[in-house]
Amino acid sequence: MKKALTLFITLLLMPINAYSEEPYEYLIGRGMSDITGPAFGIQLWGFGREDQISEGIHIRQKARAFIIADAQLNRRIVFVTADIGSIEHHITLEVLSRLKDQYADQYQIDNVIISATHTHAAPTGYWHSRTDLGLDGGFYPQHFNSIVDGIVESIGKAHEDLEPGNIYINRGRVENAGINRSLIAYQQNPEAERKQYSDSIDKDMTLLKFVDQSGDIGLLNWLPVHPTSMTFFNRLISGDNKGYASLNVERQNGVTYKQDNEFVAAFAQSNPGDVTPNLNLNNTGPGKDDFDSTKIIGERQVEVALELFTNASELLKGKIDYRQVYVDLSHFEVTDTFSGQGTQHTCPSAYGYSFAGGSTEDGGGHFLFKEGMTEQSMFLDFLIKIITGAPKSTDAVRRCQSPKAVLFETGSSNPPLQSQIRSVTVARIGQLAILALPAEVTTMAGRRLRQTVKAQLGDWATDVVLAGYSNGYAGYVTTPEEYDLQQYEAGHTLHGRWTLPAYQQVAAQLATSLQQQTVLNSPLAYDDWRGKSPMLKLHDGGLNRRTEATNFDRPLPLEQKIYTGGETVTTRFYSGNPTAHYNRDDYFMSVEMLQGQSWVKVADDHDWSTKIRWSKEKKLKPLLAQLSWDTLDDTMAGQYRMKHTGFVALSDGSTKPFDATSDTFTIR
Repeated sequence: MKKALTLFITLLLMPINAYSEEPYEYLIGRGMSDITGPAFGIQLWGFGREDQISEGIHIRQKARAFIIADAQLNRRIVFVTADIGSIEHHITLEVLSRLKDQYADQYQIDNVIISATHTHAAPTGYWHSRTDLGLDGGFYPQHFNSIVDGIVESIGKAHEDLEPGNIYINRGRVENAGINRSLIAYQQNPEAERKQYSDSIDKDMTLLKFVDQSGDIGLLNWLPVHPTSMTFFNRLISGDNKGYASLNVERQNGVTYKQDNEFVAAFAQSNPGDVTPNLNLNNTGPGKDDFDSTKIIGERQVEVALELFTNASELLKGKIDYRQVYVDLSHFEVTDTFSGQGTQHTCPSAYGYSFAGGSTEDGGGHFLFKEGMTEQSMFLDFLIKIITGAPKSTDAVRRCQSPKAVLFETGSSNPPLQSQIRSVTVARIGQLAILALPAEVTTMAGRRLRQTVKAQLGDWATDVVLAGYSNGYAGYVTTPEEYDLQQYEAGHTLHGRWTLPAYQQVAAQLATSLQQQTVLNSPLAYDDWRGKSPMLKLHDGGLNRRTEATNFDRPLPLEQKIYTGGETVTTRFYSGNPTAHYNRDDYFMSVEMLQGQSWVKVADDHDWSTKIRWSKEKKLKPLLAQLSWDTLDDTMAGQYRMKHTGFVALSDGSTKPFDATSDTFTIR
């Protein structure tokens, strides 16, 4: 309370700021924390491949938070973007529970939006599963809690950072960062509607620039493009193209990732349901490999973001407000206003055959399935039952989900295998409206949703952004016309043909309530499964235990000791299992340069130029860690070394930290 009063008085007495002839409009704060997942031996999220198991780290994962409050601190909004594949709603619930313990009722479901960047190159295992099948790689409570810890920590930093400040908004187009991977489905939308747009994807980036008394403190932008530049062949943790973009901008602004209140650059996700960065449309491109493609697509976002940031001059001004509601989409009644075909209903969730076929442009699925399958097969149904134990789909759900050929149902049992309750939010910051949905929305579906929201708002709403993957995950959202073709995206549209009109109806209700300043009650509560899911334990390191740890202090010999700028330096060390001693903010490598009489760090495992990869030799043997550093043509000549840190499990059950340093090598 004392800080709130101080901030309010400061705001009232604040002199004219350097960026504008007007006083500061809001209180703003930013924060960032590490949420890097288990680095070895855990299935990666996104492609659903049991053989895609984590082997190390390329880019660390972060949670980036912004808080915007009005001058009286009566209203505030939290927006977090996290470098993970999805926000399972239990993450949101647990974050809110912990925030309530610290800040009472200041942060609740209606004013907190937590969005995933949707990187496919991050560990899974944080979903509360309702089946031993572990449809998302099983549930590891330690991983779940680490993600929650990092998100809560980032919000706490933003809360403590609240200062008078301004937010500037700007808009621009990002070319050649994505392409429609499901063009055949997009073309099913009415021709007259398609002619309203020059492109089959949304290329518009909306950017917010945050400035307080100290100067520029951060940026937040939305652009729809899938983070699948790192394909299913990848085994290293990465934030993909959006993670690269954040890292690039933050490093340019002197971020060390070791201090509080550093510049935060959040490249948030929007509606990329049918937008791939693999411009060759065959799971490749535009670079020579995954890493090159990730960098290229990331740089194209960075270039536009920095231009928009530099030239941003339009202030956000006006109210902060929000509305949120829970809806049960297992049997939601959609009116003719939004269906255009009389009263319709959504369906209990079910996956289609075409979901199992995968998106061929971003990596195919199982060879028995393909996109566009609409005919049910007795053989495939029998095979699915044998493999998964899932019961045969019911006639009622098949009829409701038509023309989808149902792979398996997840919403019909009691309790269902997946929650049917979804959270939807519409928030206002001045002339900006944010629609937050727990789904992957295709291009045309996103356009219809933004139009729906804008139609219910006053002239004040100059911009409407869609923040996908927010406060939950409910598969895809296609237009009804796209749904009928049953490409991959439609096979993963869980609640049937009328899913988009249902979300439009809910979004219209929220926007109308916000515009008319009415109270909107949400009688539903989420069916909380915390503490009820089958739990798995992370690797305990037992197979890698040693009677002593002295050899971990010594590196393996260098392959060479003299390098030319532009070459990749590699070193190897005996190592412990990083997952057995998992801590989200453990750091494993650094590169040091001899400057005078001192060794000075020039890179670590935050940097794009570094990689660390663990591998097994044999059972009952220590792991090997390979550290690599990609030097540049203009890397300064001199003496360098690499350091590897970690923990090793000893035969008596204890753990011992180790810190190993390579021999010196020369860059010339």
